[in-house]
Amino acid sequence: MARKPQRTLRLVHTSDVHLESDTFGTGARGDEFRERVRRAFSGVIDLANGRESDLLLIVGDLFDSSRVPNDALKFALSEIGRARMPVVMIPGNHDAHDERSIYAPLPADALPRNLHLILEPEGRMIDFPDLATRIWGKALVEHSPDYRPLMGMPEPAHDRWNIALAHGLYTEENDTGRSSPITPREIEASAYDYIALGHVHVFGEMSHGTTKAAYCGTPAPLYSSAEAGWVACVSCVPGEPITIDRVIVDR
Repeated sequence: MARKPQRTLRLVHTSDVHLESDTFGTGARGDEFRERVRRAFSGVIDLANGRESDLLLIVGDLFDSSRVPNDALKFALSEIGRARMPVVMIPGNHDAHDERSIYAPLPADALPRNLHLILEPEGRMIDFPDLATRIWGKALVEHSPDYRPLMGMPEPAHDRWNIALAHGLYTEENDTGRSSPITPREIEASAYDYIALGHVHVFGEMSHGTTKAAYCGTPAPLYSSAEAGWVACVSCVPGEPITIDRVIVDR
């Protein structure tokens, strides 16, 4: 029988912040909206610190595009550096790791020391021995039907919390032609403890089999809706079911 970790793991899971979106417009109104989105991301960091989370997961589309002004990039990296825990991040379809990647030119010494940025298209596993946790993710290069966010996942470790990051669209097996598809079968077959999903802007649980999976929604006010302004707070407690709570972000 698989031996699970004997320590509790607390995660804050966010995605789809979309800093510096071109849709914000210009002038005072555009500047105001950009500032509201920045405050939302700052609120995510504050929430993770306030809850003394073990890890913060950013599951793609931190930026709305690869055309990001230097001050916006410095803001984002500075805020990530404020987090009092390791931060694991993957690119999404808006900030894809392609030939225009915003992340490729960044030297290692420009990144906060707590940031683990996964840029490998084939995926990379990161071990956190003190947290009894392994995290796997991969960089999105091209948002197309050929890209499978969960393809290539390693087998889960028996003595670790197994967490994956995946930016794509949850869809049924027979719903062909959708870009970056994530299927129920893939989620269940992974046998991971939790899969943090990004790409969909509303909160929703997509768990299958023994694997918990969820979209956290966006923390940013990207539209006037009660579904904006949230993160997912995940608790992995030995001997208990994993819980996923939708928590509002204070902006």
